[in-house]
Amino acid sequence: MTNQEIKNLCVSLVEAEEEEGVINILKRSRLWDDQAVWENYDHNPNNFSTIGNQQSSPDTALVEKIINSVDAVLMRECWRSGVRPDSPSAPKNIAEALEKYFGIYDGKLSSIDASIRALIAQNILLVATGQKSNPSYSIIDFGEGQTPQKIPDTFLSLNKKNKLNVQFVQGKFNMGGTGALQFCSKKFNLQLIISRRDPKIYRDESDSSANNWGFTVIRREDP
Repeated sequence: MTNQEIKNLCVSLVEAEEEEGVINILKRSRLWDDQAVWENYDHNPNNFSTIGNQQSSPDTALVEKIINSVDAVLMRECWRSGVRPDSPSAPKNIAEALEKYFGIYDGKLSSIDASIRALIAQNILLVATGQKSNPSYSIIDFGEGQTPQKIPDTFLSLNKKNKLNVQFVQGKFNMGGTGALQFCSKKFNLQLIISRRDPKIYRDESDSSANNWGFTVIRREDP
């Protein structure tokens, strides 16, 4: 596929509101039934032993996604300040990070006025589209982002130590975000991830995809 075809595919997937629409798009692109383009989550065929044992309700699973967005925004600010998030120079806890990067004293939103809260809130959006009785939820954040090359080792990994040594984030164990998967769509638990590395932060010069957008679709396969 050309870059333009890949971009068009991504946009079509973003605009799809229901499971059937996503499947039809991928079938037209000859991707849905092509096993060569699909990979086990975390390269682990036994991944559901972890994925299926996260949150027991959809609301708590959704909250976990938003927590990950908060972490991503704080990580972005740390990188932008020229500090590695896992270094001794990084904030020691969430409250310190919120005060340092957003002026939120002691991590309490009540310490800032409504206009500042509204400005900070623009970093993370929760959007519901489609049918009111069966909406499609999108979580959009302006966090650190990941390059296409890094997506398998970040968004699509399990039990890795990506954030284990970062003291100012909440999601440390690299699994909680997968809890939403079992509540996604009707049958195939479809989820779309789109990301790009924040252009204002450190980039790995060995990563040839550093300036590109990346996207992937997650689906469930029966055993």
